[in-house]
Amino acid sequence: MTNKYGARRTWSAFVQREFDSKAEARRAEDLFMEEKAGLISRLQYQPSWVLCKRPKITYTADFAYVKAGSSLHTIEDVKGVLTRETRVKLAWLKEKFGIEVTIIR
Repeated sequence: MTNKYGARRTWSAFVQREFDSKAEARRAEDLFMEEKAGLISRLQYQPSWVLCKRPKITYTADFAYVKAGSSLHTIEDVKGVLTRETRVKLAWLKEKFGIEVTIIR
């Protein structure tokens, strides 16, 4: 099944989980291998932040990890289409938490 932007949910046998798109699944597999090789650590899938409690508004990225030799988290989101809603949430996330998200296309 595809979403309104044509992305197809994809199962990764390598990572043993389903992703929202083929591109996201490929990136997850790359990050999984980087973690196994010791290039990154603390890989998380679907990290989420609450931007507003009432009404509850959240932002969920695709991945978070720490690069080797660093203590800073890298946050990534795989996007084929960067919608206005996403741009607003990214700005809100940066304003509220100081978190910048790297967009992977």
